[in-house]
Amino acid sequence: MAVSEKQKKWAREWDKDNMRTLSCRLRTYEADDFKAVCTMNNTTPAAVLKAAIRQYLRDNEKAFEEYMNSKGE
Repeated sequence: MAVSEKQKKWAREWDKDNMRTLSCRLRTYEADDFKAVCTMNNTTPAAVLKAAIRQYLRDNEKAFEEYMNSKGE
């Protein structure tokens, strides 16, 4: 079933409010090597980076909790 224009608009609005993009610059050969190894392992660069960020937050749980408490959440 095709996605309606209304659904697309709602998804764009939700993404704007709830998603953020992080980026970094790498040397061309590093980026190309990373993408190639991801492909060889049947994954994507985004999936690997998301997993690394989640692991980093788990490994630094105390600092993360302090940050969240300082925000009042």
